[in-house]
Amino acid sequence: MKKYKHSKNTPERTGFYVALSVCMIAVGLAVWSAYTGLSDYLDTGSDEYFATLNPETLAAVAQPVTGVTEPDPTEKPTETSASAQPETQGKRGFSLSETLPDNTEDDDTADADSELTSLQAVLKVADSLIYPTKSRSVLKQYSEDAVYNKTMEDYRPHTGCDFEAAEGENVYAMCDGTVKNISSSELYGIIVEVDCTDFSVYYCGLSNELNVDKGDELKTGDTIGTVSLIPCECKDDSHVHIEIRVGNKLIDPLNVINTSE
Repeated sequence: MKKYKHSKNTPERTGFYVALSVCMIAVGLAVWSAYTGLSDYLDTGSDEYFATLNPETLAAVAQPVTGVTEPDPTEKPTETSASAQPETQGKRGFSLSETLPDNTEDDDTADADSELTSLQAVLKVADSLIYPTKSRSVLKQYSEDAVYNKTMEDYRPHTGCDFEAAEGENVYAMCDGTVKNISSSELYGIIVEVDCTDFSVYYCGLSNELNVDKGDELKTGDTIGTVSLIPCECKDDSHVHIEIRVGNKLIDPLNVINTSE
């Protein structure tokens, strides 16, 4: 029988396969290590990486943000429209001062006068006033308590005195004074403010055809204008609404009118 002899190359082939296996294992370990490192990076986020960079490197890779409009520092903020403001109506009432421009020249005097009692304020009106209308008829008296307003259909203080007069009838200056201001109000119509030194008289609900201009000097009995409508009291009979203020203190016009004349 013929015997086979081992090849002399067998040890060399065995060494080759061992070396190949070691290389494959090394490659596998390298791939596993790279995969593990990438997973850890994704888990911890990129913040840790950027924290290791110095400021110069960050400045080099930083990109400007586009598409964002920066506000103009000189631009004024948008003001709330008048329709979005809460109304000054309701059971608390509204005041004529809320419809007039702020033209107080001496705040200290106004503040001091607002602290006066009603009696002290009345006493500061030295001269007796006349009625502003020929009829001398009072339609609605002054009231600090809430009274019913037919036009607004609620209760509110009545901060003046209403003197009945037909539409178009003359309204007279109740005392000497200077026309300080003429304005228009959505609530009270045309308003003429007359400065009488220690107090002011407001004639509300006049027509736009006035007999006076701002700055005019008035004498008692001069015609200021004629009666028109008062929007916030238009369901009442035709009248002129009169308010008298000593500084910021309202007083009852009937307390300073000479009722004997």
